[in-house]
Amino acid sequence: MWGALTDFRSFPSWNPFIRRADGALVPGGRIHVTLRLGGRLVTLHPKLTVVDEPRELRWLARQRVPGLFDVDRRFLLEPVEASRCRFVQSETASGLFAPLVMPLLRRRILAGYREMDSALKSRVEQTG
Repeated sequence: MWGALTDFRSFPSWNPFIRRADGALVPGGRIHVTLRLGGRLVTLHPKLTVVDEPRELRWLARQRVPGLFDVDRRFLLEPVEASRCRFVQSETASGLFAPLVMPLLRRRILAGYREMDSALKSRVEQTG
């Protein structure tokens, strides 16, 4: 599953939530990510905070001024048995504007999570 989750080039063909991602998977490095939130595309340039193959990928997206609206996004792969794992996505928003912005985005973000979960499961099952 790690391979599918980190194969950024393939995202446009299967990932309905993260429509585009590129950059090297290096802790401390920056990647470019385009999310589909409802009918809008939003581009972020988060800093990778954890790259722990094959278990965890995590990044921190900040606005130009840290502390206004920061989002810590985590993708976790938890082994269940030899050929299965549990995929867990989460994010924590913080900063001055988080209490104002998150209620407006929450429904679209959760829909994106669900769509990506389903698409990633199908992708992994198809590629074996």
